[in-house]
Amino acid sequence: MKFLFENFEMIFDDDFLLVEDSEEPLEFLFDDEPIESILYGKNPSGPTLANLFWPVYQYVRKIIQAYREGSIPQVLEKVSEFEASGYLLSMKMCFDLAAVIERIVPNYPLPVIKFDLSALGPSLENMWYLALRLRERVLQEKVGTSLYRWYEHRQQYQSAREVLRRLIEIFREDRNPPMEATMLNNSAFEYLLEGRWKEATPIFEQAAELFKKTGILFEHANSRANYWICRFESEDLQDMEEIQNELESLRKVLNKKGLWQTRKPLILLAKIEQRRGNIRGAVKLVEQAIESAKGSNTQYPELDRRYLEDLKRKMDSRMK
Repeated sequence: MKFLFENFEMIFDDDFLLVEDSEEPLEFLFDDEPIESILYGKNPSGPTLANLFWPVYQYVRKIIQAYREGSIPQVLEKVSEFEASGYLLSMKMCFDLAAVIERIVPNYPLPVIKFDLSALGPSLENMWYLALRLRERVLQEKVGTSLYRWYEHRQQYQSAREVLRRLIEIFREDRNPPMEATMLNNSAFEYLLEGRWKEATPIFEQAAELFKKTGILFEHANSRANYWICRFESEDLQDMEEIQNELESLRKVLNKKGLWQTRKPLILLAKIEQRRGNIRGAVKLVEQAIESAKGSNTQYPELDRRYLEDLKRKMDSRMK
């Protein structure tokens, strides 16, 4: 009897489904006969699957296998097929699918995207709204980042901010200041990407202050650099020497990790030199910015290269 109940639990527990690659999951069947066969003598179509999520498992398994084989186009194709099937994911399979998708959707701004990721949107949205409906906070965290980045990469900034607003609430409720600050910074970045500088500025300032309180110096410097980008774009500048001193300080902090964020103060320092008429000095700073973002898989090296070409044209025209 104990064995019977253990197996009965396995039938309805979707956690049981995703086993090791080397194993084939058991297929449970009801010992039944369709009512049509009993009443009308029709041939039965076969025994009924006892696990309601068995058809879904087949899709999820193919998606995971395609990802493990390194075939992103195949993953995207399988996700599209799954969405067209109309099947609903179990909670466990939401986590499994979300784990694949978060490795495909770039978790940083302005990425160089090699594939059309539009197929991932419906699955992400369905999992997100399921997580909201069931108040499943862990799944909200798992899916939320991929979903807001997916919106961001498609320039749907308001939709991205709506997801981020919920993530901010979660981390605030959990008393997790570093993650709350991260989501605040990223929410402000949606305004930055949209060119809404004055709306982004106070949120970056808030995020930077929270990072400072938690002692996360790199992220504090990054948020402050974002803050100054908005101030420069808004032409909201007063004491240029004081601003330059802070940007030099931010540059040192960001440069310690050797990441692409180092380009931010470098580009702003170049703009200061350009304002002063020191085009040659600005050129050197932009060249350093391009080098710092090399290999980042972002669009920033190309954007900075355009700025560099513009500076060089200005320098050439002066020499004529």
